[in-house]
Amino acid sequence: MTGNSLTFGYLIIVNRLKISLLLNPHKLMATFNLLLDTRVVKKNNQYNLSIRANIGTKQLYIHISKMTKEQYHQIFVKKTMDKQSIDFRKKCSDLVTKSENIYNEMHPFDPKRFRQLVLGKDETAPENSLLLHNLFNRFTDSQTNLKQRTIDHFNYSRSVFHKYKPDLNVLDLDSKFISQFVKYRLDSGVSLSAVNSSLRDLRRVINYFSNEECIIPKTYKYPFGKGGFSIQNFFPRKLVMSNEEIKSVIELDDFESKEQEYARDIWVMLYRCNGINFVDLFRMRWDNIKGDYLIFFRKKTETTRKNNVKEIVVPITADLKKLIEKIGVRNSPYILGKLADGYSESSFENKNHKLKKILNKELSVISEKLNLSVPLRLKNARDSYASTLRRAKVSKDDIGDMLGHSNSIVTEHYLASIDMETTFDINKHLL
Repeated sequence: MTGNSLTFGYLIIVNRLKISLLLNPHKLMATFNLLLDTRVVKKNNQYNLSIRANIGTKQLYIHISKMTKEQYHQIFVKKTMDKQSIDFRKKCSDLVTKSENIYNEMHPFDPKRFRQLVLGKDETAPENSLLLHNLFNRFTDSQTNLKQRTIDHFNYSRSVFHKYKPDLNVLDLDSKFISQFVKYRLDSGVSLSAVNSSLRDLRRVINYFSNEECIIPKTYKYPFGKGGFSIQNFFPRKLVMSNEEIKSVIELDDFESKEQEYARDIWVMLYRCNGINFVDLFRMRWDNIKGDYLIFFRKKTETTRKNNVKEIVVPITADLKKLIEKIGVRNSPYILGKLADGYSESSFENKNHKLKKILNKELSVISEKLNLSVPLRLKNARDSYASTLRRAKVSKDDIGDMLGHSNSIVTEHYLASIDMETTFDINKHLL
C-alpha cells in the first residue's frame, strides 16, 4: 500500500470520527472486535465466541456462539475454506459491522437495548421471528459444532413440521398439537422411532430459544416433560443373522469384483473388532495398536457422554491380524488409508458418507448371493457380534463391556431380539 493511500484511508477514518462526534458530542469512542472469550470454560471445553465492545474505559461482551479453542483456531486462525466455515466467518463479520452501526445510531446509548438489537432479540420483533421453520434455520446457523449429518437431520425435521402445518408459530405449539402430529405421522406409515427423532430435534430447538437465546416468552407453556408430552424411548426389535449366515459371509470366496471383496472384508473387520462402528474404523490409526490389542474410544461417546467414557479393548486374534494385514495401508497413519493428517470434519463426513454408500451397495449384492434372512449392511456387523456372544452364553455385562456400553439398558437394546429363533423351542413346552 502506498503512502498516499494510507494517508487517504487515515483521513476517511478521521472524518468519520469527526462527523460522529459532531452528531453525538457526548458519545464515547468505541471499538468492536471478535474474540474467543476464554475467561469462563463451558461444557465440553467450549468458550463463548463474543463481540467485545470497548466503549470508553468499559467493556461489553455479546456472546454469539460457543466453540472449542481448536474450532476457533480452525475457523478464524487457520481459516479453513469449507462452505460452513466461510459462511460462519461472514456471519460473524456482519455482526461486528452491525454492532458498530447500531452503536453509532443509538442516542442515547442503552446497553441492554444495544445487546437486543445486535442479537436480533428486539422485543418489538415481528411475529415471523417465532415461526418454527425460522427458528430451526436460526438454530443450525448458530451452532458451529454440528456435524453435517446433524444439520441435515434438523433440516429434515423442519420440513416435516412445515409440511404438516406451514407457518407454524412456536407459541401455538402445545402438547395437544404434538399428540395430533404424532398420530398423523404414525397413520402415514412413519415409524415411532422416526417420529420421536423429529420430536427430539423440536425439543432441542425450543430449549435453545427458551434458555439460551431467550426469545420465546417466559409465559409460553413448555409442551414437553412433566404435565406435557413425553417422548418415550423406543428400541425397535432387531433382526439378526444366524451363526450359519454369519459364517457364510466370513467364508465367502467367490466375488464379482475387488470392490465386493473389500466390502466383505470391511464388514468382517467391524465384526471382529467388537462390533466397532464404521466411523471409528474409518478414523482408526496404526498407533491404536498396542502390542496384541487394538485400543480406542468410540467417537460417539466422546460427544454424548460427559463422564465415564470407556476404552474399547479389542484382542488381535490370528484371524483379525490376518485381516488387518490384508486391507491395511502401511504408508498411511490410518489403517484404512482413506484419510490424511489434518483433515477437516466436513471432509471426513463427505468421505465417510460416500464410502459407506459404496460398501453397503456391494454388501447388498452379497446378501442376495447368499440368500441371507437379513440385508447385509455395515451397521449390522455390531448386532452380529453381540448375537454371536449371546448364543455362546457370554454374560450380558461382559457383552456390554466389549461393546463399550455405559449401562445394561443399552446392552438390552442389542440383546432383546437376539433369541428370536429360540422362541419356537421355548413354546414347545406349552400344553
